[in-house]
Amino acid sequence: MRRRFQKRRALKDEMVLQITSMADILTILLVFLLKSFSTGVSNITPAAELMLPEAHSQDEVSEGLKVEVSPGSILVDGKPITTLTGFNFEELDLESNGTSRSLNAALIQERERVRDENRAPGTPEPPAPKVLVMADQSTPYRTLKSVMNSAANAGFGDFKLIVVEDR
Repeated sequence: MRRRFQKRRALKDEMVLQITSMADILTILLVFLLKSFSTGVSNITPAAELMLPEAHSQDEVSEGLKVEVSPGSILVDGKPITTLTGFNFEELDLESNGTSRSLNAALIQERERVRDENRAPGTPEPPAPKVLVMADQSTPYRTLKSVMNSAANAGFGDFKLIVVEDR
């Protein structure tokens, strides 16, 4: 019995754990998981009363200016901009071209803010960010058209309509 115990003890003294290769593997896994997480779907949370339409999409959602159209209001990046009555703009808020004065002003202000943040002195003007339009599935076309016209007038040109992927 004593010999068996001495042999086991001798083995324990000689064993060395090599963790360098395990650390390399864990680092590679961590980088892979972080990279795949960062290229996933953007964090978009519609309001509770907003029912997004269903559709197939092959494009990934990217970051951009979020414009949310609900039956009672329009939000730009989560800030209330104008009120709606059943998806209709108030008469006093309408421009002659059918767009909303308050929405136009908010989008122009947002475009200027983005331009100032991303522009270094002596460099050309950066391209306008995308506009991600989240609208209820019962939103009339005239309201969406007015919102997109306002965004285009403010200098935004790339629009994406946010939908729920049907399965």
